[in-house]
Amino acid sequence: MENTPRERILVADDEDFTRMAVIGVLQQEGYRVIEARDGRQALELALAEQPALAVLDIEMPEMGGLTVIERLRDRGVEIPVLVLSGRAEVDDRVRGLTIGADDYLTKPYERVELIARVRALLRRHSRSAVECTALKLGDLVVDLERMEAGRPGVTIKLSKIECAILALLARYEGKPVSRERMFDVVWGYTFMPETRTVDTHIWRLRKKLGDGGKQPRWIKNVPGAGYVLECERLTNVPAIA
Repeated sequence: MENTPRERILVADDEDFTRMAVIGVLQQEGYRVIEARDGRQALELALAEQPALAVLDIEMPEMGGLTVIERLRDRGVEIPVLVLSGRAEVDDRVRGLTIGADDYLTKPYERVELIARVRALLRRHSRSAVECTALKLGDLVVDLERMEAGRPGVTIKLSKIECAILALLARYEGKPVSRERMFDVVWGYTFMPETRTVDTHIWRLRKKLGDGGKQPRWIKNVPGAGYVLECERLTNVPAIA
């Protein structure tokens, strides 16, 4: 997962020069960036947009970086966090890592080291995310690799986007996934204009899977948060037709 344009990173630092310098380094490497100028904004963006990684300063107005990390971890948000701080004492580094940061880099930093640490965190997080190749929705088995779903005697063909949506929802294991995160991972966009693209694809997917009623059983809308998938993950793919 190195240097892929689909990876979006949150950079939070109240010092404009420092923040723009980090953004410039990341953008030169092909990453896309969202930025925050204080801790409260950083927390809101991390929760709403679910970036692949966050780079946080410790000393920020409104809310410090360590408090942001605590709030994220308290809510079960496991995006990797790299602390980028001028505090270089061992106690500061230990505290940051103990609270829930995944790595700690002090200022001033070398460009190559920043990129190396970002890549390492993204790789580590990618490996730790349990991917599945099959799901069970009631009596329906979904084979994500073959892009089809079915039950004995019935086979339903799925599109690549539909499988990508299911795989992303399954990766979060019952936690809501925002529309912004879906745009980011499935379509590869940082921003899309006002559109019902995600909702339309979810509606079509539900219809295909027989989950299109007023109270969906498997793909559920969580107001203000996105969509959540309730399913059984399978390690072996049984015959579905």
